Amino acid sequence: MLQQETFLHHEHATVMPDTRESDVRPGILEDIALMLGRQFAVYNSACQSALAEKLGIPLADLKALELVMEFDALPTGQLAQLMGISSGGATALINRLEAAGYVQRGRHPLDRRMIVIRPVEEQCQQLSQERQWISEAVMMTARRYDPSELVSMHAYLAQCVRALRHDTLVWLETRSAHHVV
Repeated sequence: MLQQETFLHHEHATVMPDTRESDVRPGILEDIALMLGRQFAVYNSACQSALAEKLGIPLADLKALELVMEFDALPTGQLAQLMGISSGGATALINRLEAAGYVQRGRHPLDRRMIVIRPVEEQCQQLSQERQWISEAVMMTARRYDPSELVSMHAYLAQCVRALRHDTLVWLETRSAHHVV
């Protein structure tokens, strides 16, 4: 499990200089944490289920594909770790995605002994197109804010994503180091 306190201590997760915690409406920081933590995860999971159904692929396959797309290249063991499945289960899942043309196997650029899974751009475009409605919803909602507010929201969310990605990579590396025989 990711260490929750790690996110709060990243140098990237700085408070905007003109914002003081005392200036913020009581409860807003807790609401933001709840939205970014549980609520987005819950609704993204529901969207993934609907999308997997629409594409006619198992939900686990879609989740794995989105992980591979986000990280651009993942070793089989790290994909298994992120999915919470065995390496054999990950291999079967990768075989299905490869047969459907969504991913391809290749060698790790630094360790040629290691196999990594990469998305096949052309085939993954369909997935991106199916999620286009999210972009449209964001654009409609964004019209309610002035450009400076959008810049601040973007900066904040980008910092959150960078910190979460960093924590995830640290967790994967730490777990990998413990499982070396």
